[in-house]
Amino acid sequence: MARAFADWGIPTAQAIREVRAACPDTQIIGSGGIRNGVDVAKAIRLGANLVGQASGVLDAAIRSSDDVVAALSITIAQLRVACFCTGSANLAELSGAQLQEIRP
Repeated sequence: MARAFADWGIPTAQAIREVRAACPDTQIIGSGGIRNGVDVAKAIRLGANLVGQASGVLDAAIRSSDDVVAALSITIAQLRVACFCTGSANLAELSGAQLQEIRP
């Protein structure tokens, strides 16, 4: 049954780019498939103002609040490295970092 939904919807990255292009002044929350700080950085760069991440945090929440803090700390550290690698001092700069599109 699930196979029928394999290509359902629009990938998050594509949706963010298309909404940002169509509605440049709209607040966009990127969510869906955000697994780590690198995914957060990509969503911010593609035009999201905020990013939601559920799966990793929910898995940690089942265990303990300390695990939630640890999971989010890792995500933040990854996001900081992504900012460093793009020469971005903050998320505002990251949102305008140079983007190189690679086509298959």
